[in-house]
Amino acid sequence: MSSSQQSSGHTWTEGDFEHPNEKIRHSLIVALVFAFTLPTVAVGLRLLARRITGSRLFLDDYLILVALLFKYGCSTGVVILLYNGLGSHIETVPKENVERFFKIGWANPFVYTANVMFIKLSILALYRRLFSIKYMLFGVYFMGMVVILWAVSIWVAAILNCIPVAKFWDRSIEGACIDPDKFYYGTQIPNIISDVIILLMPQGVVWSLPVAKSQKFLLSCVFMVGGLALIFDIVRLVAMLHLTQQGDDITYYQMPVVMWTCTEAGVGIIAACLPNLRPLFKTGGRGFWSQLRSLSHGSSKAHLNSDSTGTTSSSGHRSLRKGPVDSCVAEEGIEIHRYSTIIGESEK
Repeated sequence: MSSSQQSSGHTWTEGDFEHPNEKIRHSLIVALVFAFTLPTVAVGLRLLARRITGSRLFLDDYLILVALLFKYGCSTGVVILLYNGLGSHIETVPKENVERFFKIGWANPFVYTANVMFIKLSILALYRRLFSIKYMLFGVYFMGMVVILWAVSIWVAAILNCIPVAKFWDRSIEGACIDPDKFYYGTQIPNIISDVIILLMPQGVVWSLPVAKSQKFLLSCVFMVGGLALIFDIVRLVAMLHLTQQGDDITYYQMPVVMWTCTEAGVGIIAACLPNLRPLFKTGGRGFWSQLRSLSHGSSKAHLNSDSTGTTSSSGHRSLRKGPVDSCVAEEGIEIHRYSTIIGESEK
């Protein structure tokens, strides 16, 4: 008997329902505080940056607000798990609490997936607003469809996880359930792949800018900050697969999965907000840390400058001249440089 047990007169083992494993619960409580406060602060600062610039809210802002609401739902579910056996050995948890625990587990893929989906869509909407290059626009719409289809497929798989559905939280019911390993691979692998693609999408444009390499690197890092969420995606998948090898003591061994799930979505929201916070740190003048190039497609984005110099084609009836940089500063303080294409009639 340990000294703590002798002093209190009880003979429970660490991790029972009334006296759960406080060591691992404290880690989750810290993660919960992080998950509730930091994403909220990040979104609040993002809205403050909009107010400072005097601009309206854009689609990416509304999408991240919806993501934050689902993050609250996800974190609230974790709190419910804490009061229904998380951190305790399953044989010590009352039956009604075990059932409630598994019902929250069944609902988690719907809330968590919606949270991640809206984070990704917010990032893609930001790309749509900042870049007017054709292949970037195609990539944004294509990845948007991929992300939505990924979410819908997970929701369908979650509904059909067990047939009948009630078997998920009551294993005494006759029926069948999906192999957990296959379900985890099917949800997380596409999630990780889409994260990689979304992170890499702006890099081609950034590194084609005619600016110093230090500026390219700095801007590249701004868009790559979402790699933090990617790391958490991978760690979460490893924890999920490890959970399937731990046996049936789900309430006790699920703690790492819950903690990484709780943290990952919060990091995703923070990463999605960081590129929008530049106006909060602006000291005057043009944005010093980023330059983007978007190529105008269509006559509405081309303008004629008779004072510009450039090379003129020696053949044909039209000449193509590279004009001056048309510079403007986006709401995020990101300096966008449009390289104008000047098309004029050649002298006969």
